[in-house]
Amino acid sequence: MIPSAKKEYYGDETRWFIGRVISVNDPLKLGRVQVRIYGIHPESTGDVSTGDLPWASVSVPITEGGSSGIGTVVGLKPMAQVFGIFLDGKNSQLPLVIGSIPKFESDDERIKNTGTTVGDQNESYDQGNSPTKKNTIPKSNIDEVFLEGGTNAEKAYNFFLRLKYPSHVCAGIVGNLLIESGPDDIDPTKGSTVPGEGSWGIAQWNPSAAAGDRLSNLRAYCSNANLPEDSLYGQLSFIRYELEEVPEDFGYRPLLAAQDIEEATRVFEEKYEKPQPGSFPDRLEKAREIFDIMET
Repeated sequence: MIPSAKKEYYGDETRWFIGRVISVNDPLKLGRVQVRIYGIHPESTGDVSTGDLPWASVSVPITEGGSSGIGTVVGLKPMAQVFGIFLDGKNSQLPLVIGSIPKFESDDERIKNTGTTVGDQNESYDQGNSPTKKNTIPKSNIDEVFLEGGTNAEKAYNFFLRLKYPSHVCAGIVGNLLIESGPDDIDPTKGSTVPGEGSWGIAQWNPSAAAGDRLSNLRAYCSNANLPEDSLYGQLSFIRYELEEVPEDFGYRPLLAAQDIEEATRVFEEKYEKPQPGSFPDRLEKAREIFDIMET
């Protein structure tokens, strides 16, 4: 008979859980991860603070040492979705992570879920949960943290791909941006070469009232989102915002319905950029170039 003091460790008392990794910076250096467990820990840090979340042991392969600090390095990252069991059964104080469950998470969710903030230029980025400065990304590093790719054009392509835009649509958007602020790469600090026009940024947003003063809208959006207006990430986020959330039709639905690169490029040109006629062949050429780079 199993002693009652040990019974909660027996398999008949096992409880499963699914949760989200909050930190991998185990203060005891045992390879544990801090988890917020669904159904037990509310999403709001005001209800259960990060400091009160449990540190879960992590199962490692039998090829690892497993003792004396050997084999304690795990590959889990913050925001990973994990599953496991409680070693102490119904007491549920000793979580053990057995594996992870892949999932898609937007940047907005990533910022919200980890309590990340965008800080000033002199603040450092801490992936852990420092008691004095939690997950602060300096504004100068925002592109490095949230965008992937070698060039700005590649980063823009991957940005829209992560949003589940079809690859030919991503190419059509970036092809337009390369003509607006390129031609070799898109430039979030590029100003218009037309005297007195004042357009600026990767999409050359125009400040004139006749054009809806979209440059001011960009700056207001970035200010409200605490993103640098001259960052690639801030400007790409504004394009997504204009496409998906503002009342004016900037072509979101026909863009996603486009059947090929040519149609996607034309929709973004006519609905979003609205330039003077004559540059479509160049936009299409750039769109095809970036598609070939990213998809072959």
